[in-house]
Amino acid sequence: MSDVLVLRRGEIHVRKTFGPGTVNRGAALFECEWDGGRFEAGLFTGGMFRSGQFVGGIFLGGIFWGGMWVSGTWEGGFDRNGLYHSRGDSPAILSQMPR
Repeated sequence: MSDVLVLRRGEIHVRKTFGPGTVNRGAALFECEWDGGRFEAGLFTGGMFRSGQFVGGIFLGGIFWGGMWVSGTWEGGFDRNGLYHSRGDSPAILSQMPR
């Protein structure tokens, strides 16, 4: 994969779209769209997580539409049906919900 985009700690991105060739290693994403790739660290807030792997970092107030939740800190957000899930809910369950 020569077309890998690596997002690093200290970077801030607002209202951008990231695809399957993206790896987040610490950037803060505000109102962004994640459509593939691997989210390893950083902050995802107020955006749409369509697909890819969430393996670390913080998810806050976004929409977890699809993809796979492996690990990370779930601070609250919405599922694909528009239902809010607080900190106590398991994102692993959300990633297995039927579309």
